[in-house]
Formats: sequence, C-alpha cells, structure tokens
Amino acid sequence: MLPIAAPLGRLALTAVASAGIVKALGDGRGGNALRRLAVNGAKAGIKASRAAETGVERLRLGTGDIVAQAYDELGEQVPVPPTPQAGHDHEH
Repeated sequence: MLPIAAPLGRLALTAVASAGIVKALGDGRGGNALRRLAVNGAKAGIKASRAAETGVERLRLGTGDIVAQAYDELGEQVPVPPTPQAGHDHEH
C-alpha cells in the first residue's frame, strides 16, 4: 500500500494546487494567490521533510537496538559504529 500512497498523494496535491491556480487567476487575484499557494506548498514540503527525517531516525535507532540485542544474545560486545570522515582528510 505504501508504494501507491506517495504517488497518489502527489497527484492529489498537484490537482488541488492546479485548481487553486485556475480559481485565483479567474478571480483576478493572480499574483497574491499564487504567492500564497507557493508559500503553503513550501510549508507542506518542510513538514513532510521533517516527518520523513523523524521516521528515518526512528528506523535507524530501532535497527541499532535489534543489532545490539543480537550481539548481546551471542555474548559479544557491540562494536562501536564508525564515524563518517567524508571530506575531512586533515588533522585537527
């Protein structure tokens, strides 16, 4: 169900935005309405991005807990995760 939900959500958002633009232009409110629509779209994008980041972080932490429990049940010490060093090739 999830792979279908995202495209359907984008389709619905596009339809609503298109209807809003057509209505605004027809009412003579063009510029202001388009700006308001753009701001509202940006706000929705920011909220969606934050929700996605939260979900990814929960998944990452949950996966870490599962791996740690697996190591614990094997009687082994959990290895320390590597620290990313991308683009940081000098000493401090």
